[in-house]
Amino acid sequence: MDFPQMEELFMRNLRLYHHPVALFFEADGPSRFQPNYRAKNRLSFCQFLAFAREYGGAVFMEADRLACSTAADLFGFKEERLKATKALAGYMPREEAERFYQARPRLAPGSCSGVGLAPLSQAQEPPDVVVFTVDALQATHLLDFYVAGVGCSEVTLTHHVNGAACGNSIKAFTLGTPQLALPCPGAFTSGKMDRSEMLLAFPWEALTACAGVLERRAAKGRVSLLGGPTLVGMDVCRNCPLIKFEKIGEPH
Repeated sequence: MDFPQMEELFMRNLRLYHHPVALFFEADGPSRFQPNYRAKNRLSFCQFLAFAREYGGAVFMEADRLACSTAADLFGFKEERLKATKALAGYMPREEAERFYQARPRLAPGSCSGVGLAPLSQAQEPPDVVVFTVDALQATHLLDFYVAGVGCSEVTLTHHVNGAACGNSIKAFTLGTPQLALPCPGAFTSGKMDRSEMLLAFPWEALTACAGVLERRAAKGRVSLLGGPTLVGMDVCRNCPLIKFEKIGEPH
């Protein structure tokens, strides 16, 4: 399937609230997609991500347009060890902040000059990572499809207190497996995320395995988020006819 078909598959069957966002870690400017917007001001990576997923715009985030030291460090734009560990020390002891900084996956310095962000449907070549902003049920289904597609039995999840959007995306890329992250503490205000949303990042090969399972199950009507006329899952859950209520005091 092509990129618009893949996005439509996820949007329709999982009732996504936002576009899946394709990320391109580019070495010499945009080459694998065509941006159609540019940021007027320096922004955080979270804000670039919010624009792509909610407005459907394709943007290229250059190093000098990024206003976040954590993301700049993780994308290899600029070494920000002191600022990063100082920020982390607000959540954990200093020695743990140092250990976490060293262990966190990051792109090699200078290997990436900017990050392209676009709705998956606007991709022209396979992206490096695709980021979904999802609720718990949507995340569950996506990870279940991945497990079925690659033949494993579980997905290991790790919570980090900082760098949820940027760090999670890079971790998925470097490790080659899906990564689910709870938002950062500032995600509600800075990242424009709803209180119940999470970030699920797929490297491209993992996403194609996930999409293949979803496509096969959707063709058979076996995706519960398709929903029914009154209750989600009414069309597929055999027990739904039992979930009935009557108003007290009304005749039977």
